[in-house]
Amino acid sequence: MSQKLTTISHGYYQPYFYWMFPIVVAREEGLFEKEGVTLEVHDIVPQGQPENKAGWYKEALEDRSRDFYFCCAWQGVYSTCETGRGKIGAAIKSTLIKTFGVYTRPDSPIRSILDITENGIEIAVNKNADAHYVTLQNLSEFVPASQVKLMHLGGIDGCFKALAKGDVQAATLAGPYAEAAEALGYRRVMPFSRTEPTLVVFNEAIDTSAANSFLAAVNKAIDRVNGDRPKYHKRYLKEFEEVVNKYIPELKADLPKVRSRITLPVWAESKIFSKNEFDGIHEFLLEHSLSAKGTGYEGVVKTNLAIAH
Repeated sequence: MSQKLTTISHGYYQPYFYWMFPIVVAREEGLFEKEGVTLEVHDIVPQGQPENKAGWYKEALEDRSRDFYFCCAWQGVYSTCETGRGKIGAAIKSTLIKTFGVYTRPDSPIRSILDITENGIEIAVNKNADAHYVTLQNLSEFVPASQVKLMHLGGIDGCFKALAKGDVQAATLAGPYAEAAEALGYRRVMPFSRTEPTLVVFNEAIDTSAANSFLAAVNKAIDRVNGDRPKYHKRYLKEFEEVVNKYIPELKADLPKVRSRITLPVWAESKIFSKNEFDGIHEFLLEHSLSAKGTGYEGVVKTNLAIAH
């Protein structure tokens, strides 16, 4: 008798494939089914990424259009504390967290971050997401937070497009969009440092067994990606090319040049999000009036998982 699979709904935002690449691999190679779960995938690109991420995620969890979401640690803590919905299931680190920076076009007169802050120039970011928080966190080491002007343009893909078209003077980019910018000669005005992981936030309706199975499959995919870099680099490039063809046609002509600069990230296996990590991020958010106090670590983190490694 075949095993009954638990269905988990997944909203896939393809321009952010690079964060979710282990999920792409696990799904294509049947790893979820081997662990007893199956993904019901639907595309969420048409809706874009709103500024009110907490409300967006709350609605998705309530109508079961998504049973989990991938997000930066700041966003996961903010959303769960703000709405009381969702449980942080795991933390995953990758080398992507080291790729953030503020970029300008090659013909820009901007040469330093002070040229931006002292002239009141807005930096395009995805507000209430990683690009927002990492920009604020890093710039506040050098200038007062009141001098940091940010403009919400949805995902980092949207910020890249706006910078490429000259609609904005500066943008925070990461991952393949930062690599594409550098391939085109864009100037990285300031690199950003970040250690905070990506989080997997589950719908409370997903039980512990299903969450464990999901994360076990993700960890197996991470092992495969890290174990056969040439194979999965090709698959990663294929997904990037699909994104360019569907959503960033302005980049098509330069795709050969950009493609040679795109690197495959390295991932660490998922683990429980620690209380020290939660406390540090929560304190930063509260200090900058970016989150509600919420119910604390035990209230928003799924601490009873047994993640297979």
